Amino acid sequence: MDSLPVELLRLVYQHCDVDSVRNLRLVTTTLAQVGYDYLILPHFTALAWRDDVKRLHSISSHQRLRHTVQAVTVNLSEVDEYNAQHASYFQHYLQDPEEQSAVLAEAWLQYADIVKSRDEVGPLHEQATALSEAFGRLPNLQELEVTFARCPFDIEVLKDAFKVPSCRKMDYTRACKDLTTIVSAMQRTELTSFSVERLPLEVFRGPADRKLWADSRDVFAGLSRLELTIDCSNVNLPATKFKAIHGLGNILRFSGNVSHLTLRFQNYNSRQTKFLLWLEELVGDFVFQNLTDFTLEGVLCDEAELRGFILRHSATLERLRLGGRGLAKSFERSMGGIHLCRGSFRSLFASLRGRMPRLQRVHLEGDFQCETLEANSNENYRFHAITDDDWSPLPAKTRLPANQQTIDGSEFERFLIEGGNYPAAARGPGISAA
Repeated sequence: MDSLPVELLRLVYQHCDVDSVRNLRLVTTTLAQVGYDYLILPHFTALAWRDDVKRLHSISSHQRLRHTVQAVTVNLSEVDEYNAQHASYFQHYLQDPEEQSAVLAEAWLQYADIVKSRDEVGPLHEQATALSEAFGRLPNLQELEVTFARCPFDIEVLKDAFKVPSCRKMDYTRACKDLTTIVSAMQRTELTSFSVERLPLEVFRGPADRKLWADSRDVFAGLSRLELTIDCSNVNLPATKFKAIHGLGNILRFSGNVSHLTLRFQNYNSRQTKFLLWLEELVGDFVFQNLTDFTLEGVLCDEAELRGFILRHSATLERLRLGGRGLAKSFERSMGGIHLCRGSFRSLFASLRGRMPRLQRVHLEGDFQCETLEANSNENYRFHAITDDDWSPLPAKTRLPANQQTIDGSEFERFLIEGGNYPAAARGPGISAA
């Protein structure tokens, strides 16, 4: 293989996993030299129960390997042991009792070892200096993702349990400290993409935390993609909510150059409750000059404000997603839809038709309801997904129970893009929100 061009050797390495790379480098000196850059994957995942911050710090100190890392995922998710034990029992209920006991016992023994490791590593906010230095020494770091809602364990039983929202544990105080640590470390980067899955909204209510996020405004200004899935479970009092929304609005204004913006709101205390969001209070008349993709999920809002926000971006908007999966369990209908506290969807869609010249795709998912109209007004819908978040088609056959009636949003998409009569689906029997 030494006689092959370096380009071909690199192509071979691109199709190898880490173990294969290490074995291949042992064959010849040439393969060892070419394969050096493939020892580290471009996407680095840091887990809270492993000493991954120290490992990332070591990589960033290496003159050659530090150029490899292009994306970092920080998974700080925790499992609610009580709920997960009950959920896993019922998920394996049909197994032979002896097999079920063995599978569950093995899974929780593995988890016990992980807990010991996590306690030894300590919380992320106690490793702030190492994380900041590591980020600052990764010249090609462009994407940063933080998640509190994705299973961090390679244990099938816990992976299944994590699909149930109540099995995802969150220490909100610790989560806020960890997030501010990450945002502080971001100040030494030049990111193009930043996403947080289950961002606690209360992180913006304290003046010190808001200032720290504001200090990273230059980083947010350089983003082309911002995805925030916001946990609004603990923000209920008007004064607290006002401060939090004001802080979130500042972050959005700092991110004025984004082309892809995603805002999802989720309430873990009441999964079907929509977050009352006044868009005028959040961003006012601010315009994202380059916005091509916009996703909004899980909110109760005003028709006029939603229409105004969309039309302010009509010159650039190409893909629009309203609603989403929400916190639905695997067997449930999507529940991350949009509710209107004033106005109607017919008025909204009719006012948008023909006014967005660059619009190519529209996707509706979840429960859509006008709270000022009667349930039989034909203005309540249940949409099921027809594409994933990357706009790739989903299988036509759904796995929902037959008695749970849903429709897809393709007729509304055609109405908004091509015009014509208002969708027939809207003139049929109304589909009440559960």
